[in-house]
Amino acid sequence: MVKSFRIMAAMALTALAAQGAPAADNPLARGIFAAPAAPAPIEGTWNGTDLERRSACTHPENEGNRGTYAQFEVSTNAATRALFIDQVGITGLQCTYSGTTTGTPGALAWTGTYTCSDGKHGTFTSRSILVTPNALSVHLDVKLDTSETCTIEAVIAAGRL
Repeated sequence: MVKSFRIMAAMALTALAAQGAPAADNPLARGIFAAPAAPAPIEGTWNGTDLERRSACTHPENEGNRGTYAQFEVSTNAATRALFIDQVGITGLQCTYSGTTTGTPGALAWTGTYTCSDGKHGTFTSRSILVTPNALSVHLDVKLDTSETCTIEAVIAAGRL
């Protein structure tokens, strides 16, 4: 029974192709995570975490893994290709990531400066940026350049409804 169904289905598809009909869109051929129909907007309010792995710090006690719950306000300037993320952590710490983007929505790169209310300052480069309607993930390499000079691998992971 299964074999004859497969044969009938193959014959039907062959007949459609012979008439010049387009092949049916196969969801399995697109993979598990199909690309969204349109890029999701990155602007707005997001809630999540700032995860960090710090190394090569001037003060070794600042090395290691950290995570901070925060709210992120994301804004852009299309004319200058600027992207800004203002972070307010549950601890009260406020940080701003400010930089310019290059590339396309599927392969966006972001570089700029990082400043915090506790005096931290540095530069960053993105490894990846993922935006969906409900999820934001920004993977960064940060290099502090003030009295603390850690190298930081960071992930901003946030969501919204």
